[in-house]
Amino acid sequence: MGRSQNRKMEFQRFTVKDEKCAMKIGTDGVLLGAWASMQSPDKALNIVDVGSGSGVVALMLAQRFTESKVTAVELEPLAVEQSRENFENSPFNSRVNCVEASFQDWANESGNQSSFDLVVSNPPFFNGKPKSPFHARNLARHDDYLNISDLFEGAEKVLRAEGVFGLVWPVEREVDLMAAAKVFNFHVIRKCVIRPTPQHNPVRFLVEFKKDTCGTQNVPKIIPTNIVLETGEGGGRQFTSQHNELMKAFFLKT
Repeated sequence: MGRSQNRKMEFQRFTVKDEKCAMKIGTDGVLLGAWASMQSPDKALNIVDVGSGSGVVALMLAQRFTESKVTAVELEPLAVEQSRENFENSPFNSRVNCVEASFQDWANESGNQSSFDLVVSNPPFFNGKPKSPFHARNLARHDDYLNISDLFEGAEKVLRAEGVFGLVWPVEREVDLMAAAKVFNFHVIRKCVIRPTPQHNPVRFLVEFKKDTCGTQNVPKIIPTNIVLETGEGGGRQFTSQHNELMKAFFLKT
């Protein structure tokens, strides 16, 4: 993967620009796009990416799930414009589209309810933190306009009975996440803890939920996995074999 001064990131099969987006492409979203719902890649899926920004997660999922249709839902107009440009210039342009709307309003539309197999989000999760003077950046980073309860409520509406809701989330707010999941009757089916290096404590984790259909007493316990991103050795960024294996279908060889 390469980055140039005009905010362009080149992947093996597509390029993503993010100069119009308040939140730039980062590790969290790219990990989610590579990790979410690792099922058979030829399964037909209806997927929604909530708060899609530049559309990088949507494009990664379109690449992985070759029969999928991916809807990106984004509220910020410049990010919508950017993602539509990225989609149009990708080899998946017939299967990816962006809707300009709040997730709350979009999820309430009757045509979207119980229609999706996978909902993913790299959501705004800052709560009570100092804010930027720029509205678009606050939309992307702070949960005033899309909090975790909004996400679970919307996911509950649009997912099919066996659908999956996946996201990346900060370790420091795990209690909030699990409390919201319980309110909306979701249980964890997969979890991967992210460590920046072997020497650092985890700061994020990837997690997937399903709706409870048979009561929480029958939900099997899951064993979280772990991924370490960098070796922490030598000069510069040295990625681990775990990271490289997860990203091998996307990143350019250097």
